[in-house]
Amino acid sequence: MNQRDHTAAFAEAFFIANLLFVGIFYVALWGLYFLRYQQATTITKQHLSQALIASSISTSLFAMINAFIMLTDGYASLTALFCLEFYFMLIVPVFLVAGIIGFTKAIKGISVSYPLIGRYAT
Repeated sequence: MNQRDHTAAFAEAFFIANLLFVGIFYVALWGLYFLRYQQATTITKQHLSQALIASSISTSLFAMINAFIMLTDGYASLTALFCLEFYFMLIVPVFLVAGIIGFTKAIKGISVSYPLIGRYAT
């Protein structure tokens, strides 16, 4: 990995930020993917792809939970509290651990394979 190319680290950082601020960092990650993927090294491509896949999964889960809340009891309900607590206490930490490991590996220029997702990233 080129010493000046921090694309892999930015991809992992955008993925981690997207877990807490869903939406804006997901769009930023797509922008990074389209701007840098073609000229990236193999390791950077792997980090970009995995971060994008994981971010897509976590964003989709968040959107489905919110749609479920809106279609059932609304946000001022025990259902909303349970669903959002489930997301932020069980789903986010799992993705966060993978993102932090990916980020530390990206800074060092080392390849990483996310569990369950790594085999689908190129």
